[in-house]
Order: sequence, then structure tokens, then C-alpha cells
Amino acid sequence: MEQKSKEIQQMFDNIAGRYDLLNRLLSFRTDVRWRKKAIRLAEIKSGQTVLDLACGTADMMIEMNRRVGGITLVGGDFSYNMMKIGQQKFSDGLFCVSDAHNLPYADNSFDRITISFGFRNVTDKPKGLGEMRRVLKPGGRLCILEFSQPEGPIFSRLYRLYFTKILPFIGGIISGDRKAYEYLPDSVYKFPKRDVYRKMILDAGFADAQFNPMTFGICDATICIKGDA
Repeated sequence: MEQKSKEIQQMFDNIAGRYDLLNRLLSFRTDVRWRKKAIRLAEIKSGQTVLDLACGTADMMIEMNRRVGGITLVGGDFSYNMMKIGQQKFSDGLFCVSDAHNLPYADNSFDRITISFGFRNVTDKPKGLGEMRRVLKPGGRLCILEFSQPEGPIFSRLYRLYFTKILPFIGGIISGDRKAYEYLPDSVYKFPKRDVYRKMILDAGFADAQFNPMTFGICDATICIKGDA
């Protein structure tokens, strides 16, 4: 698993310079709307300290800062090149190189944690969830915004065609790294099914897991609530 994590880290370092452009192009800017809804569901309030894990180029941090005033934002990512771009875009945030498997933060440090399109890259997901729960304050919320597999025979086939054929082709041309955009659909289709996913979250010690599918099930904002005890 450690070797796999290093390979994923290197992949994101390689495509960092074109990441924002490709996100907007390949999602038809739908990722912006998904982030806004995830922020609402996370119930982020003024005065809170929020960790944006897998912060990448800081899009989620910028959106949170725009929509909720008076919050302390910490960005963590294991790709230095991605995070460096994030620091340039959002100078008001605090940034720290962070591996989800071993977070460099004290217990009960954050009121909220968000992780957008990064949880599928955590190779040991139970360990990552355990670490996120550890650094979350009692009663806190973790919001995992992630791609999912749409339901319905017709739309799911069209989606698979776009996701596995068209997206890697376009992404490869623009980024120069087709393998990175072949990895994306592969990681989504290997993501745990909802019942396994829910059990994983609860087994990590969270008190509840609430699923919020968006855009015909292409994406889901899962809210994981840490108990008060």
C-alpha cells in the first residue's frame, strides 16, 4: 500500500499545473456546484477550525472562505506540487504536507474536515477514516465529497463511456499524462459499494453516515458525524 500511495502522489505532482483547467473542462464546471452543496451539508460556521484534506490547489478552501466568514482554514495534501499551487491561489490558509494515513495533527483539533475527490486515493481507507475521526472534535463533521457510480441502465452506460474513454483521451492530451486520467475512472469503479462504505465509516468509530447523491448519482457528499463522547 505504501508503494501505491507513492505512485499516486507522484501522479498528482506531475499533473498539478493543468489540474484546475481539466477539472473545469471535464466536469463541465459541475464540480463548483458540488463543492457549494458539500459546504452547506458540512454545516460550517463562523469561528470554526476546518481541515481541508487532499486540499490540492485549494479550490475547496477558497469556496469555504467565500461562503463562510471568520473560519480558520488548514489545507493538507500529500502532493507538494498541488499544495504549492494552492498556497499561491489562497494566501490566507495554513498549509501542511499531510498523509491521510498518519495525520500530523493533535487529537480533537478540528470542528470540521472536508476531503474533496481525494478519499478514493487513500489506499488504506479504514486507517484514513480512523485518523480523520481522531483529529475531529467530538460532535464534529467529516464531509467526504467523492465521485460515485450513477444508477439507471441508460445513464450509467453513457457515463461509463464518457468516464472510461472520452475523459482519459481529453485529459491525456491536455495534461500529457493519459495514465492519470485512466486512473480516475478505475479508482471510482473500485470504490466500495454503499453498504460496505457505510460499514467502513461506522467501524472507524463514527456515530452516523449520511449519503447525499448529486447529479444522477455521479457524485456524493457523505457526512460522517463523530459522537459527542
